[in-house]
Amino acid sequence: MKKILSLALVILACTTLAAQKPSGERREQKRPDITQLVSNLTDSQKAKLETITAESRQRVDKLHARQQAVRDSIALYMDREGDQTKFLYPLFDRSAKIQAEISREMYATKVRIDKVLTKEQREEFHKASKQHRKKKVRGER
Repeated sequence: MKKILSLALVILACTTLAAQKPSGERREQKRPDITQLVSNLTDSQKAKLETITAESRQRVDKLHARQQAVRDSIALYMDREGDQTKFLYPLFDRSAKIQAEISREMYATKVRIDKVLTKEQREEFHKASKQHRKKKVRGER
């Protein structure tokens, strides 16, 4: 009986979480396309940048999906009665490791982008990126 009740709670929690947020939807504001942030890009540079950003986006999206699965598991254990430390602490660690992977991927992408751009274009890109981050912090669009 206890196993059936636990299973019912897990199913209920999963359906509730699925109903709260449509699949693939993100909270964060989408970063503008690099080709919109930097002027005077050659066709070759545009092609390379599109490839770099598309590949990175795929890797980051996979990491975000893994992270969301871990967060969903955390939510299930947080809602349970009693001490769930033995389940939650490893999940916290796994979530932190995935976040570190996301940060490393984003930095690696920045390095790859910097190699494609000229010095002037890099300066323009970093200035525009900084302005975008400031707007994001203030909640502007």
